[in-house]
Amino acid sequence: MYVRIIRPKKSVRLPQVRPSILDPRLNGDPCIAACTHPDLLVVYVSNHPVTLLPGTPLELSSLNQILYTLRSRSRRQTKK
Repeated sequence: MYVRIIRPKKSVRLPQVRPSILDPRLNGDPCIAACTHPDLLVVYVSNHPVTLLPGTPLELSSLNQILYTLRSRSRRQTKK
């Protein structure tokens, strides 16, 4: 006689976390470039487009500088 054991299937839930572009563990170098559509900018990470931003080509250098400053700042030191 065969006994068949039926177990309920457990669904695996993975946390849906959006990584931050400021996370130093993020591989690749993010940059902002002009889009072919006027008044839009593209954020690239490792030469892959990630998102579109409203902006003009005149704002590119300042936005890239701000992005670089935010990503390269040292982490806060904890008090001992």
